[in-house]
Amino acid sequence: MSKHLALAVGLFAGLVVGLASCREPCTADSCAGCCDARGECLAGTEAAACGRRGDMCSACSGACVRSVCVGGAADGGSDGGTMTGSDAGCSVGQCGASVCNLVSGQCEPPGPCDVMQPQPAGCGAGHFCVIGTCADVPRPMCSNFPATFRWNPAVQFGPVFTGARLVSFGLVDAGCPTGSLKRGVAELSAYDFMSRFLPDGGVPRLFLYRENATLTEVRADQLSSTPSNGGANTVLQVAVCAADGTAMLTQGFAFENGNGVCVTFR
Repeated sequence: MSKHLALAVGLFAGLVVGLASCREPCTADSCAGCCDARGECLAGTEAAACGRRGDMCSACSGACVRSVCVGGAADGGSDGGTMTGSDAGCSVGQCGASVCNLVSGQCEPPGPCDVMQPQPAGCGAGHFCVIGTCADVPRPMCSNFPATFRWNPAVQFGPVFTGARLVSFGLVDAGCPTGSLKRGVAELSAYDFMSRFLPDGGVPRLFLYRENATLTEVRADQLSSTPSNGGANTVLQVAVCAADGTAMLTQGFAFENGNGVCVTFR
């Protein structure tokens, strides 16, 4: 090899090394997907390398949906999949001001989110966006759900409730059976990474939890759904009936394999 060619090769190799060493670090600011062990920014949409916002890529035991690992363990049963035992680490809703990292099993500081986007607005499964910061969805604090209630969205990947409010509660002339004409209507907000809220109003199975954790499946004629964001979000209105003289009624709601929310009608 001539001296001139050797010099040219050396300069090219030095340039390549220099470019590699000047590569921007893989962080949430530089990578919308996930970072692999070499610091490369990947799309984060494959089961072998799944993740978002510059987190370390995870190898999913199930599928990678919208850059979040889903499935891979046991599905929930017909009881809504919410009355389970323990999971591998932290439980959603029990990390205080922190959030539960379902991959590491540790509570950790929350990340930022965009409140102008549909829920979860860039947050992970089991989280939602609150004033620009990701948070765990809250645990249902009513006696309809037992104290041992746990929900692990890493293996129970149902729709996620992010809000619930009372719309009305009063006597009606129709829509409820005789003797149970006290009708309550609740509005429930939810998201679903699998986009199963259909334009015709179809939704995944929804359960109503009464006192002492007994349950019934909500019928199609009891609810209406207003989906958005391609079926990834919806606002539900759910109607329940109670005895005419009922002054107050607390009901719990949970999607199959999803989290729970409570609404008090009064």
